[in-house]
Amino acid sequence: MEKYLLINDIEKLRNEKLSLRKSQFTRLLEQCKWYEKQPLSDEHPKTSITYMGMAAANLSLAYLLTNQEHYLTEAKRWIFTACKYEHWGYGFLVDVDLSASWLLFGFGLSYNWISNKLTPKEKSELLNKLILQGTKIYNYGEENKGNCWSTDYWQNHNWINYSGLLTTAYAIAPEYKEAKKWINTIKDNFNKVFNWMPSDGSDYEGTGYWRYAINFLLSAADLIRENEGIDYFKTPFMQNTFYYRLYQSAPNWEENINFSDVHDTRSSNSISAYYKIASEYNNGYAQWFGNLVKNKFLFREAYESKIFPGIMPEAFLEYIWYDPNVLEKNPKDLPLTKYFPDLGLVVIRSSWDKDAIHFSIKASEPGGNSQWKKSWELDLQNGWRTRSLTHYHVDFNSFILLGYNSRLAIDEGFHRTSGAKFHNMITVDNTGCVGEKIWDKGTLKDPELFDLNCKGIYNVWKDVKRDATACVEDYISNNGYTFCTLESSKLYYPEMKLNRNARKVLYSELGYFIMLDQLKSDIEHKYTWRLHSEQFAEDEKDTNSFIIKNGSGSLNIYPILPKNAKYNVDQTVIHEIMTPQRPDDIREIKLKTLCIENKDKEKNMYFLNVLYPHSSFEYDKLKVNPIIGDTFIGVEIIKGQKVEQFIYSTENAIDYKGIKSDANWISVIKDNGKITKYAIYQGTSLEIDGNFLFKNPSKCNYFKIITETV
Repeated sequence: MEKYLLINDIEKLRNEKLSLRKSQFTRLLEQCKWYEKQPLSDEHPKTSITYMGMAAANLSLAYLLTNQEHYLTEAKRWIFTACKYEHWGYGFLVDVDLSASWLLFGFGLSYNWISNKLTPKEKSELLNKLILQGTKIYNYGEENKGNCWSTDYWQNHNWINYSGLLTTAYAIAPEYKEAKKWINTIKDNFNKVFNWMPSDGSDYEGTGYWRYAINFLLSAADLIRENEGIDYFKTPFMQNTFYYRLYQSAPNWEENINFSDVHDTRSSNSISAYYKIASEYNNGYAQWFGNLVKNKFLFREAYESKIFPGIMPEAFLEYIWYDPNVLEKNPKDLPLTKYFPDLGLVVIRSSWDKDAIHFSIKASEPGGNSQWKKSWELDLQNGWRTRSLTHYHVDFNSFILLGYNSRLAIDEGFHRTSGAKFHNMITVDNTGCVGEKIWDKGTLKDPELFDLNCKGIYNVWKDVKRDATACVEDYISNNGYTFCTLESSKLYYPEMKLNRNARKVLYSELGYFIMLDQLKSDIEHKYTWRLHSEQFAEDEKDTNSFIIKNGSGSLNIYPILPKNAKYNVDQTVIHEIMTPQRPDDIREIKLKTLCIENKDKEKNMYFLNVLYPHSSFEYDKLKVNPIIGDTFIGVEIIKGQKVEQFIYSTENAIDYKGIKSDANWISVIKDNGKITKYAIYQGTSLEIDGNFLFKNPSKCNYFKIITETV
């Protein structure tokens, strides 16, 4: 029996096309019919040609399954049109980057699957072109090792370029002995990649690039296991990465949480990846997600997505990787909170319903903790530059908030001139990262500057020092409370003499978020608390808050501190070229920005805000009262019959209206006057009206839900 790359049992795939895989088969044939209608240029288009490799793979698989000649004829039309192009790629890293590697992937599969049906002349032409293009990309990776994608182990270009080359190498190895050298180099690369990627499964480039590259990681792992007997599906990253993607889904499942470079909110689903993960791990959640996207979201994702070539050309992988024996499992039984420590990503959901509240916040070492540590080690040891962080934004301590099927606090999602002011975070004297001042020298309208930025040479992270990092200092999710502290002062310019920039978030499952920001410096600054949305914030004077109304969902922001703040609502406009291969493809987004600032420059500052997402039409209005004492600050929040008192003290000295504690902060919740829940953080006691709710000789954290009457 012939050996087909990525296909374990071709007869099984053929036999199930009208039964267990009928839906996937129909989708494959529809995609192939679309290809037959597409004109092809004799000259290289002035754009990326990644789609041509996928077209060849789809048509070749259709031929394998049906033995119908028109699919073979059409596959050859696509293959030999591209074979006549002198170069693969347009405008940027021609022959040695993504366009070339996508074609090596698709054409390599086609060579393996259908070359026995080509004429000797056709087979020789395709083989020679694969050797030529494979040699170009292999040599480029070797000659530029330490300063290009070949050693950017955590970046999508590494995975895609080497997966494409690996596919071709295995396909042509019987006829081209030099391919073994390619295979050995790529095996070594992926041994590093799979073992050095974050064990929590996260991806610093965001959900959009996760879906753009994940099929190549899955393919590489599949090819290496089949041909070398090494199973990278057993690595922690591969075992956990689906859950990163799952928890970064919007509640409606169609959209994403778009940290980092995510071009839009509908570019993060890959049915084929979900199916492959489902089959590898008997993961019913992935099977459920894959079927959901295929049956309900496929065409909208294809229409609105800005990821190129997009979801439609993945039909052949969906067919191959679908396992009908994996039973669907709805994620509603999974925890509502999730922490990804490598990326410093905290996720909080109110439920798994489509109109649920979804809050995500993140802070880590640039590019994630594992990449930052390992890349510094490699670079110092070898004189390399292995961090390609051009898709990583200046967004430490930044958050995204969705609710009631509306985007309420949003991220800009794609910005080559990344800066703190474009995210939901605090800027200090209008900046927020040690690399931001490079943009004082020009903009990306300058072609030379644009080119340098795309190469990862001229970007905000270029000169960031090893100790310039952010982190999650604490994360707790227990007994009805979720709390985290994120700290990022080291990432600001040293001359700012910033000692503390800590963002604390408390969620007590009452539908709102308490956000306390603590800033300390040796010199005075203007601190600006920023929140971006799709609609302008309005001053709702009767509730002492700002309200953002956005369709079915709204967000109230209740500013508690500083007391004498300056408020401003403005528009932040971002106008960027999507890719140097499509210079006329411009993305413009207009952020509606709420700014809260100290009126006069100060060294130290607290921002205390309550964020309340709710339905635009039926909801309980909050009453929010400040709590301010000599040694503590806080807020009292009244929602219907429920009252929460949150009190924070850097001196661990809380004494307010009968509430006494030596904790750093406490939360007490009452329903109809009865205490139902409380939390103590870094304290030994909590006393209310002379009665001890909690007493312990050791300082600790203690969160409790009370079922008995207190």
